[in-house]
Amino acid sequence: MTDLTNLKQAYFRRKHPEITPPLEKQQLMWKGTGFHKIFGFAVSSEEYLEQFVEAEGVVGKIDIYENVPVEVKTTSALAKGRSLLQQRPTYIEQVGMYCAMVNVGEGEIVIYERQGAEESGTVPLTAYHVAFPDLEAVREEMRHRRDLLIQALISNDPSNLPVCAWFGRGCDYSKVCDCSTSSVPSSHKIADLAGKVKVDEVTRQQLLDMLGKPKPPRQFRTTDLVFPRKAYFERRKSVETKSEEKVAEEQGEYLRSMDEAGFVGALKDTIRYGSPGEVENMPVQYASLSDLVRLRQGLPTMVRISKFRSLVERERLPSSFPHYFYRLGFDCALTDHPKGRLFLYYANVSEENAKLMVYDVSFRNLGDIKAEAIRRVELLEKATSPAQLPRCPSWLCRYCSYRDECGEI
Repeated sequence: MTDLTNLKQAYFRRKHPEITPPLEKQQLMWKGTGFHKIFGFAVSSEEYLEQFVEAEGVVGKIDIYENVPVEVKTTSALAKGRSLLQQRPTYIEQVGMYCAMVNVGEGEIVIYERQGAEESGTVPLTAYHVAFPDLEAVREEMRHRRDLLIQALISNDPSNLPVCAWFGRGCDYSKVCDCSTSSVPSSHKIADLAGKVKVDEVTRQQLLDMLGKPKPPRQFRTTDLVFPRKAYFERRKSVETKSEEKVAEEQGEYLRSMDEAGFVGALKDTIRYGSPGEVENMPVQYASLSDLVRLRQGLPTMVRISKFRSLVERERLPSSFPHYFYRLGFDCALTDHPKGRLFLYYANVSEENAKLMVYDVSFRNLGDIKAEAIRRVELLEKATSPAQLPRCPSWLCRYCSYRDECGEI
């Protein structure tokens, strides 16, 4: 369905699959994809569902909240004083097509602003309510765009497709596209068919409340063994009563963590689905520990992202990223594999060929590592004070939100 928001790009994406966005742009795309997925899980309820739809040769996956289509987007920042139609008409177009496909005359657009996330005291999430009074007109425009794209693909001629909105703004297909000579102007007819677009504070607050709902104590996961004191505080926090200010602070932090975790998740999926049949998940279970270890080509595999601006020498990896090796070691020991694999992606390294490094790591004395993992599970089950638990990696103390309670500096 997203193809219909930019026909020219959809055409060249199919005709030139060898052209891929630079990794810097892919990083933002992965973040957006991952955030959308994690946000959906976080607010998952009977009111928030995911639905696959197909109509007249157009397919899509739609989020539904209280029977209304929802489009979740991430962006750097929206300019103050300008309407959503002026700044992001494709957001409105996309939710309009969702509405048309499920025959509902109103939709919601939920936007997370990354730059707003850096401002203290704010929760950078905005919801917009959009009405579409003439759904048949939206469907007619969708059919028109579908037919234009199909005809262009059949005839190998994109000249009848509208100019790409990204023309002259870093389009990935600028070297092969015909936008500079195209006579068909860009159009956002579906966005123009929308009725009033207004900020929806009620829906925004409902979604934030879902993020702030106390989660029941869960079973421990392998990550908890790497950061045992943090796990202790997280479990205790789930049953505490919080002030409104504290809830708002945690909601903002949760959204920021979703953005980062979404990036990691999307990168993992890229590696996973790039190797059909080579990836499987192996369950590990001991007392209250329950998790899955991802095996790729038969090896426990981790994907992590570093914000370092230069590569770390191989010999210095364990001291620079001790938590990665704790986690990979526990995964190997709990699945009886003497060797694991670490995919380390350097997001801030400019040279594309150096961004992704892959290391095979061998572990001696798997029995001792497994015994330490089990010991940490048992300590976590019984702990009544963080002092009874092993310290988290030292680098975490400077940034940990539980630093004052824990007493570690």
